[in-house]
This record gives sequence, structure tokens and C-alpha cells, in this order.
Amino acid sequence: MPKQSKDFYNYFSQNLIKGFLYVAGLVIVIFFVKKYFNQQYETIEHWVSDDYWLMFLIFLVSETLVGILPPELFMIWTKDDPAILYEWVIIAMTILSLTAGWINFYFGYVISEMSYFQRFFGKRIEKYKKRFEEYGGGIIVVAALTPLPFSLISLITGSLAYPRKKYLLYSSFRILRFVIYGLIIWNLTL
Repeated sequence: MPKQSKDFYNYFSQNLIKGFLYVAGLVIVIFFVKKYFNQQYETIEHWVSDDYWLMFLIFLVSETLVGILPPELFMIWTKDDPAILYEWVIIAMTILSLTAGWINFYFGYVISEMSYFQRFFGKRIEKYKKRFEEYGGGIIVVAALTPLPFSLISLITGSLAYPRKKYLLYSSFRILRFVIYGLIIWNLTL
């Protein structure tokens, strides 16, 4: 196996493990918050998850702004809904996440030549830009499947004038993440 392929698989597996540890950590934190701060938790959960339009708006904004709130949190909040409703929430979140990625891809494409973009984002995205140059479209797949900031990778991808069709193909792996994480969270007992 060539060194670059081996490095990519190591990078991917490390981020995948981090993803599962991240979800496990989130579940543990939510378990303890529910146990010791149940009233506050219930208030926030119902404020967001009882109004799906509000929840989807918050989720879209979060995903567009580099994933401030993890998608798994929204999945956990809607876990108590009937299975068919939970499935529709996962489908809607998947579409919104892909839309947020596309928005950032397009935004990166448009502003990449502007001097303030280079000045403001230059140092912040250098680490991801290096990875992108090493792994090409594979970094999009890794970001789509793991906790790497998908929106930031989409922004960088757009700023590098990466081919749109390839971006859409690689970013479609995001669907797999939502299906897998959605199934894991659905089967957890919190």
C-alpha cells in the first residue's frame, strides 16, 4: 500500500474513532445533565424540539457556522418522538447539513480572491488546507463522516475552486453519517 494511502486511512480511522468517542462523550454529558439538571435540560430540549421549524432553523445556522451545535444533540432531543417522525427529522437534518455545506462551498468559491478572506481565514484554515492538498477529495469524505468541521472543509474546498460535481459526490457521504449516527442514537437508552 502506498504511503499516502496508508496515511489517509490512518487519518480517516483516527477521526472516525474520535467521532465515536465524541458521540459517547456527548451521550455521557447529556445523561449527567439530565440526571442533575433535569428541569433546565427539559426546558431547553422542549423549547427547541417541540417547534421543528425553530429546531431546523437553529440546526441550519449552526451547520452553516461551522457546526457550533453537534447534529447528534438534535438527534438526541428528538429521540423520544415516534420512529417515523424521528426518521423524517434525520432526513431533514441530512438535507439541511448538505445545504449548509453547499452554502459554504459556494461562499468559499466566491470570496476566495478577496484580500480580507486571506487575511482573516488564512492562518485558521492552513491546517485543513494542508490536509486537503495531501488527500484531495478524501478530506471531504472524512469531514462528511467524522467530527471534522464539514462546513469549514466545504468552505476551503470552494475557495480552492474544487470541481463542483466532485464536491457534491464526496459530500454525499454525509448521508451515511446521519444514517449511522441516527441509528446509534435511536438504539441508545438515555
